[in-house]
Amino acid sequence: MSNRIKKLLAVLLLVAFGVVFIVFGATSLKEMREFKPIPAVVSHIEREWTPNGDGTDTEEIKIFVTYTVDGKEYTEELQNTKTNYSQGDNITVLYNPEDPAQVSGATKGIATLQFVAGAALVLAGLGTLASLIIKGR
Repeated sequence: MSNRIKKLLAVLLLVAFGVVFIVFGATSLKEMREFKPIPAVVSHIEREWTPNGDGTDTEEIKIFVTYTVDGKEYTEELQNTKTNYSQGDNITVLYNPEDPAQVSGATKGIATLQFVAGAALVLAGLGTLASLIIKGR
């Protein structure tokens, strides 16, 4: 594979990662705008270990919270959250008023960071792509 094609693939990968970060950031920012804050309790935490095939394992942590909306109690997995909670912690989460079973732990700082990092990756990728095109003439 030629060096130029390798560079092009690297640029496309960079732009793809940037787009993914932008989507995650935009989704979190949308949740923060449309979802409503509500107090919740971390009801339990599930940890699963997945073998990587190289002798190491990856830990997946799922955090479940219990909260009440309009007199109905929900226990749901918390999406878009940091993982340093402990069982019994009192926290504030965001729930979707149109579907109260949908709950998020998004924070403005993380969402903004994801969005900005994604935009930076896309711009860097596009700048590198432009440079490759100009040098290729």
